[in-house]
Amino acid sequence: MLSRLDERSLELLNIAVDPADQGQGIGARLLRYAIDEARASGFARIELGTGTLGYRLAFCQRAGFRVEAVVKDHFLDCYDEPVIESGIQHKDQLRLGIDLRA
Repeated sequence: MLSRLDERSLELLNIAVDPADQGQGIGARLLRYAIDEARASGFARIELGTGTLGYRLAFCQRAGFRVEAVVKDHFLDCYDEPVIESGIQHKDQLRLGIDLRA
C-alpha cells in the first residue's frame, strides 16, 4: 500500500504475502510493480520505515532502497507491546528511500 507524502513522494506502508506463499518472489514482484507504477505516475521517490534488522531491511535494500535516517525509539514510543524479531527487540526505525528518477 502506498500513501502520498507530497506532490513528488510516496510512502510504502505495507507489502504482505501469506507465509505459506513466501519465498517464491511474490513480494519482490509486488514491490517492483509498486516502484514501476509510481515512476510511471510521475513520482520522484518512495520512502518507507522499517526495523534496524531482519529480512524486511534486506528485502528493501535488494530492491534499491537506501537508509537515509534513523528514528530513535520509534518502536518503543509507537507500539504498546515490544516488537521482537530473531529474539531482539526493535527500538529504532530506519527510514529508507529510493530515487525513481534514476
